Amino acid sequence: MFIYGLKIVNLLCGTKWNVIFVVESITFMKAVRSYCVVLFVLVAWLLAASSCTEDSINVDDNFALDFSVDTLRFDTIFTDMGSATMKLKVYNPSAQKAYIEQIRLMDASYFHINVNGVAADEVQDVYLNAKDSMLIFVQVSINPSDEATPFVVRDSILFLLNNKKQQVQLEAFGQNAERLHRLTVTQDTVLTASLPYLVSDTLRVLPGATLTLQPGTRLFFRKNAVLYVQGSLLAEGNAQQIIQLRGDRNDYMNTIPPLSYDLCSGQWGGVVFATGSFGNRLVHADVRNTSFGIRVDSTSLDQMALYVESSMLRNSTGCVVEAIHAKMAVNNSLLCNAGNYVVALQGGDYTWKHCTLANYYQFAWGGRTNPILLYANKRIDASKDATPMPFASKMYNSLIYGSYSSEIQYVCTETPASNYVFSHCLIRYRISDITNPPYLQCIFNKEPKFVFQQWEEELPHVYDFNLSSGSGAVGIADSKVANEFPLDLAGHNRLLDGSADAGCYEYR
Repeated sequence: MFIYGLKIVNLLCGTKWNVIFVVESITFMKAVRSYCVVLFVLVAWLLAASSCTEDSINVDDNFALDFSVDTLRFDTIFTDMGSATMKLKVYNPSAQKAYIEQIRLMDASYFHINVNGVAADEVQDVYLNAKDSMLIFVQVSINPSDEATPFVVRDSILFLLNNKKQQVQLEAFGQNAERLHRLTVTQDTVLTASLPYLVSDTLRVLPGATLTLQPGTRLFFRKNAVLYVQGSLLAEGNAQQIIQLRGDRNDYMNTIPPLSYDLCSGQWGGVVFATGSFGNRLVHADVRNTSFGIRVDSTSLDQMALYVESSMLRNSTGCVVEAIHAKMAVNNSLLCNAGNYVVALQGGDYTWKHCTLANYYQFAWGGRTNPILLYANKRIDASKDATPMPFASKMYNSLIYGSYSSEIQYVCTETPASNYVFSHCLIRYRISDITNPPYLQCIFNKEPKFVFQQWEEELPHVYDFNLSSGSGAVGIADSKVANEFPLDLAGHNRLLDGSADAGCYEYR
């Protein structure tokens, strides 16, 4: 480029200017080379100085480490489960290396630490590079106790550097529990709320037997454990004493921020109401963290297979509820977050009042696979008998909303004729798919404005399906149906303002 430029100048301006240009260009290039040499030397010096700084040790008496938390808290640890592990992150904010003389537990009776792969209650001479961090794994083991109520164990990790002491507090809640190992209920049996129960495998209720769960009863299921009901299940809590059926893990995943296993699906199998099981009740119950949710399989529509009221059924890898040729009623309840359908109905007779069916499931690879609600008058499993079955469903004052553009799927043959209706509901559904007869005074595709949407980026796996201002569900419910359930799922009066809202929660 320089040569071509020189030729052009020579043609336009003559030899004199050409010589001047060459001289000035040579001078300029020398200056650039000198500048580059100086710059190189300066950068090398700075890098050397920086390296020397990073390799040096910070001996300032005011220097302090930073920690991911001030107090590391463990959720309830069952005494017969041994232990749980969490992690503490230690930061060196200095531009110099930190020399930690000692890291140790103050007590070491319940807690144990692992520092840089060294499992010991005391570690000495730990170096932490400038602007670097390290992980300390903390394990707690709680010994068996006869105490029925949770108890607290505490300790702290001491960090000694530059004659200065820093501490991170440790806190864990211990709980004794009763183990149910391959329990088969052969006669009427009552489980109380005095201690939680650890179910290690299948808890089976045989035909003719009834398993009763008193208010406040807590069943913690191990991985792949199942509640299999051939007889009957009566789980009737109250607003103050919720019955819990959930996974047994109380610790956290190694995620940033740490994610509680209690929020995750797939922690245990689920509940099966087998063929011939009738009269089952879930009232003020919380069933969560399942692999396949609740399955209801019946041979008769003359008896109620399952009645659900004021309950939460949530967080399933598969469906939350799958029912086949069953009679079922669900009222004032939340059914949410599934990798498959939230509710899959295949034949049967169903009634829904003041329910919220929602799906913003985030644990499946690539997201969930189906809309919230399936209506079918045959079995959709290709390996099963696909003979059409009678199907009827009536849904009142309910809310069906999620991340899909259309949240209902119909797989219904013409014979036998299906009978279904939606009345005073808020539904997410493609307008082109809407036909008027099944939808009576329903609202479509108006955002329910769930509370969780206001902070989902900060806490992406924590959900709150209460309504916020401007929700499309506000004031659209049928007052006659609302009178049957004057209190919403949270215990608030839905009749105070004279107009009830669709779904299980009343806007406040």
